[in-house]
Amino acid sequence: MNSFQLMIESLAIRFLHIIQYTLDYRWGGSRRTLRHTVLWYVHRGSFHLEIGDTAYRCSDGQVCILPAGSLISFRAVSDELLLTSINFDAEVTMVSHRSWAQVINAPVRFEGTYRHLEPVLQEMLLHADKSVPYVHLLQQSALLRILYELLHTGTAGESVFAYTHADTRIHTIIHFLNAHPHRMPEIKELAELVQLSESHLRKLFIKQTGQAPLHFVHSLKIEQAKKQLTASSKPVSQIAYELGIDNANYFSRMFRLKTGLTPLQYRQQFGLWLND
Repeated sequence: MNSFQLMIESLAIRFLHIIQYTLDYRWGGSRRTLRHTVLWYVHRGSFHLEIGDTAYRCSDGQVCILPAGSLISFRAVSDELLLTSINFDAEVTMVSHRSWAQVINAPVRFEGTYRHLEPVLQEMLLHADKSVPYVHLLQQSALLRILYELLHTGTAGESVFAYTHADTRIHTIIHFLNAHPHRMPEIKELAELVQLSESHLRKLFIKQTGQAPLHFVHSLKIEQAKKQLTASSKPVSQIAYELGIDNANYFSRMFRLKTGLTPLQYRQQFGLWLND
């Protein structure tokens, strides 16, 4: 698994709500800070958007994604504007302090048009005000489908759309860790791998990932453990050992600190029951 795949697999999405707006030329706002990630789809019309120092124009059939925390200004360009807005939370758990859109280098405005998504949006809107049990599951799955279409087809491929902001030495270490899941390397070994001192490696990791090297390694081990816990019936002690952690109690404490659950609790909630 490469570093981009690792980031994608640790992407967590939570649908909040959807609403459609019928607007006119007076619509606009200045210097609004977003509390959640917002997806705007333009059914008809166009608007001007500014995020920081960058300006965009979004028109019929286009999609814009505005990350949480963004400072935005916007105004209608056309006389009429029909807009669907979806609010959701998103996080790449491996580097949870950074914007998910920044981690995977997602654009604000997706090039091209996405009218084939309108039936999905219409179904979401149809159920938006219903208090039917489990409707949230329908909305969540529809949002995931929309994001898949955007992220999968809206780019030229991983070489363009990847974890490109990371230093190549970070990629090297991630590749090494994925290639040797049974190892729990010392920081000194990782520093030698990329020809840095331990102090410089620590600074690089904090700058790039927001975590010290050891904490990042632990985060990666937890992601690897989650897969084994959900897809196998291996004892926790065996999973810990296969991830280079000899002390199963230490592994369990580390797992709970990162996830809020013990390994067994995680397996009970998310595991494949046929493995029992």
